[in-house]
Amino acid sequence: MASWLENFFRSGTEALGLEVGTANLKVVDLHGPRLVLRGYAIRPTPPGVIQGGLITEPAALSEEIRALISEARTRKKHVVTTLSNDAVVTRILKFPKGMEEKEIGEAVRWEAEPHIPFSVDEITYDYAILGESEGESDDGEIEVLFAAAREETVVQLVEILRDAGLEPVAVDLKPFASARVLEPELAPREDGSLPLTVVLEVGAESSSIVFLKGERPLMTRHFPVAGNAFTTALARAFGLEIEQAEKIKREYALASATLEDEEALLSIDTVSDQPSPTDIYDALRHVLLDFTTEVQRSLDFFNNQFGEAAPDQAFIGGGGIKLAGLKNLIADAIGITFTEINPWNRLRVPNNRFPATKLADVAPEFVIPVGLAIRGVSGVD
Repeated sequence: MASWLENFFRSGTEALGLEVGTANLKVVDLHGPRLVLRGYAIRPTPPGVIQGGLITEPAALSEEIRALISEARTRKKHVVTTLSNDAVVTRILKFPKGMEEKEIGEAVRWEAEPHIPFSVDEITYDYAILGESEGESDDGEIEVLFAAAREETVVQLVEILRDAGLEPVAVDLKPFASARVLEPELAPREDGSLPLTVVLEVGAESSSIVFLKGERPLMTRHFPVAGNAFTTALARAFGLEIEQAEKIKREYALASATLEDEEALLSIDTVSDQPSPTDIYDALRHVLLDFTTEVQRSLDFFNNQFGEAAPDQAFIGGGGIKLAGLKNLIADAIGITFTEINPWNRLRVPNNRFPATKLADVAPEFVIPVGLAIRGVSGVD
C-alpha cells in the first residue's frame, strides 16, 4: 500500500502472512518483490478456541498454528498477522490545517478517545497522516487514520504466536490487507485521476467495507453480519449440523433466487430430505436483508460524507462470499456489481507446484493472508 500506511505496526523483514480466523487458520509464504508463491495452507479453527472474536483456548490455538506452518512446509518464522474486526477500532480523525506532525502525535490519542469503547489507558494504537480531507464540507482539514486495540488482546496474540515458534513483526488491518491485493487496480488511470473503489470483505463472524480513492482510505466500517450467520440460519431452520448447513449454503443457497445455476437446482435429490431451493431462500431471507441493509447503510453514510459519488469499481472477498448467488443478490439490492477478488492473480504462481483448480477453490478465503504476505515481503520499515 501507499506510504501513509507504512507506519502501521512497523515491519522490517520478509515474513509469512498469517490470518487467525474464527472459522479457519490460513498462512501464505511469498518470496521477494516479484511475489512468488512458495506455499500456503489452511486448517479449520477448532470449535470453541475463538468465540466472539476472543481467544478462549490459547494453548490449543498455538498447537493448531504450529501444525498449519508445518503443512505449509516453510522454514520462515517471522509473520505478519491481523486482529479480528471486532478487536480493532479504526477512525479517520481530522485536525486543523497547518498543525505540525509532532502536535498531531501528541493530540491523536485524546482526539480518538470518544470513539474508543474502552479506556485509552488500556490500548495500543498507531496512526498515519493521510493529508488534506477529501470531504465536500471540510475546509482543508488534515485527515489522520487512527487504529487501536486493547493492549491485552495484542499481547495475547503475540504470546500465542511465539508459543507456536513464530515471531510476529507486524499487526496489520484486515481492510487494508484486502486493498493491498488490489494495488494494481487502485493505480491512477490514464488521465491521472484516481478510481473510487469499494472493497467488501465477508468473513465468518463479521464483514468490513472500505472506501478508497486510489490507495488512500476514505472510510472503513465493520458490521456483525457474515458467513456464519447464513450457516446458522440454515442449521436452525432445517435442524442440520453445521457441516451440512455449510454444504447447502455453498452449493444451492441462493440459486433459486438468482437463477444463475439451473443445473445445480436440477441436481438436488428431491426424494431425500434436502430442503427445496425456495425453503432455503426463505430461511436466509432475514439474514440477507440484514446484510444488504448494512452494505447500503455504509454506502449512504459515505455519500453523506463525500457527496453523491458512485464507485468506479467494487470488489468482494472473504470466505463468507461462498454463499451461492450472493454477489447477484447484492447487485439486485443496492445496484452495484461486485467483482470477486482472486488474490492468486496478484502473484507469480508456479503451475507445476500449485494446481489452478485447488487455488480457485480457496481463492476467496485467501484474500487477507495474501495481502498480509505481500506486506511481509514488501520491506516496510
